Amino acid sequence: MLKTVKIFGISIVVISFLMLIAFYATIGQGTGTIDSTAGEAMHVPLLTDVTFLWIYVLFATAIVVAIAAALFKFTKSSLSNPKSALKAVIPVLLFIGIFIVSFFMGSGERMDIIGYEGTQNEGIWAQVTDMFIYSTYILLALVILSIIGSKIYTAFK
Repeated sequence: MLKTVKIFGISIVVISFLMLIAFYATIGQGTGTIDSTAGEAMHVPLLTDVTFLWIYVLFATAIVVAIAAALFKFTKSSLSNPKSALKAVIPVLLFIGIFIVSFFMGSGERMDIIGYEGTQNEGIWAQVTDMFIYSTYILLALVILSIIGSKIYTAFK
């Protein structure tokens, strides 16, 4: 099992590195353009779509692995010690709580984006975007606080 995880991790790093090299190697080769705010045509790199798709794959993989790890820990600890199983569920519930709170903090108002005429910049999609931004801020603050807290805890220990 450990060997499979190690091979999978190394494969993801290698593929990501190769994607990064391919993206930067083909920057001047795309034919697509978009209009800038000044009305000038801006070049779109050739592998932009592939890079975004790879990011989506990595993000989905991270979500699946996190949920699978939480479920595995929950089932393993619920068999041996049911009280400790509840401790495994608490972080998942906290994450869900952070996402729910940050979703309701978001605004559904229309954002004016230059050059975009679709409807995905208003309503629920604007709120989901705000949710991810606010969740990132909250989780970053929690990481910084936990780093500071652990340093203080180890200093007094």
